[in-house]
Amino acid sequence: MARNSPYPELEALQARISDLSHLKQNVLMTYAVLGGLESSVERTAAELAELIGVPAPHFSRVRRELEAAGYLERTHALGQVKFFRLGQAATARQVVVPLLDRPTG
Repeated sequence: MARNSPYPELEALQARISDLSHLKQNVLMTYAVLGGLESSVERTAAELAELIGVPAPHFSRVRRELEAAGYLERTHALGQVKFFRLGQAATARQVVVPLLDRPTG
């Protein structure tokens, strides 16, 4: 008998990212756990790198690659510190009309 998971969104995310390297999977799952599928993660790259146990330059490189591939999206920046959330490739969200491109008026 199939068991219903208490975390179906995380299991679906894991299935979508299963072909990525383990480091990329760890980065994405960290964003998923800390920010969910919608919220920005308000932690620096150095804090997140320490949390998952990798050097900050490796974390930053992987995060740039994940952003370029659409797995992460930048939500905002405070000075030089950039904040991200899961992107469309990770969440399978369908963005019909990006908010900033909608005509007003």
